[in-house]
Amino acid sequence: MLVSSILVFIAAFDIRTHRIPNSALLLLVIASIFKKGFNLDLRTLALTSCLIFLFTWISGCGYGDSKLLLVLLNFVVPSSQFSDYLLALLVASSFLVLVHLIRNRSMRGDMAFAPALCGAALILAPWSNF
Repeated sequence: MLVSSILVFIAAFDIRTHRIPNSALLLLVIASIFKKGFNLDLRTLALTSCLIFLFTWISGCGYGDSKLLLVLLNFVVPSSQFSDYLLALLVASSFLVLVHLIRNRSMRGDMAFAPALCGAALILAPWSNF
């Protein structure tokens, strides 16, 4: 429940300010550790870090979104559900792009991506129990 509440807060804050506070990310890590225990796989951390760095570099995505994705993949979403999370992220980000196109009539302008990242994790929440 606490992790879900933090995810909703991060998404709402990003919509309003186009920023993701580091304090919220730290709180998300702490809440996840208390909920699931500290179970960090260093290989997964290294792989996700490299892939997220590449994605950030190629796409120009914000660093807050990259840090959020790193926290989600290593602390919130169980590694057994990575593929489910990526599918949910594809659906959530497609919806986000559609809403952005309807509101702005183009792809110009800043787009808050945290709602898609957090929304994908929240889609898995009933099955993940976080």
